[in-house]
This record gives sequence, structure tokens and C-alpha cells, in this order.
Amino acid sequence: MEEELKYMFIHEKPVKILVKLQSPQEYYASALSTEIDATYSHTVKILQRLEEYELVEFEERGRKKIVTLTEQGAKLAKIFTELMDEFEPRPSL
Repeated sequence: MEEELKYMFIHEKPVKILVKLQSPQEYYASALSTEIDATYSHTVKILQRLEEYELVEFEERGRKKIVTLTEQGAKLAKIFTELMDEFEPRPSL
């Protein structure tokens, strides 16, 4: 299972979800799908996988299920954010 988890993050959309969930804004699946430019069904499948790996959790509020990072999910999100920052162009001197 760990090998499968490792290769899941080669894909852009799961990483984008984790990074987005770091913000203080509350997210639910349809809002996330808009933010990461993915279909709702694809986003839900990714979120289900992330929940299986205990990287995200859901909290029901009325009819919406709010998605939040777990402690492990937050650690990975931070690492991915730092990695993505490394790819940003640096100002030339």
C-alpha cells in the first residue's frame, strides 16, 4: 500500500488538493473541484483515496461535507508546498 501511495502523488490533482486544504478557507468537494480544475467525480475519488490513507477527514455541516487535512495530511501538504516553491522562477540579480 505504501508503494501505491507514493506513486499517487506523482499526479497533479491530489497534490493540488492537499495544498489547497492548507488555507483557512473551508472546502467541500465541489468547491475543490473548481479550484483544481477537475470534475466533481474525479475530485470525490481522489478525496476518498486521501481519506483511506488518513490524509483528509470529513465533517458534515448541514448538507455539506467539509474536508480538512489530518496531521499527516498537513505534513505532506507543507512538503509539497515547499517543493512547488522550489520550481518558482527566482528573480535574477
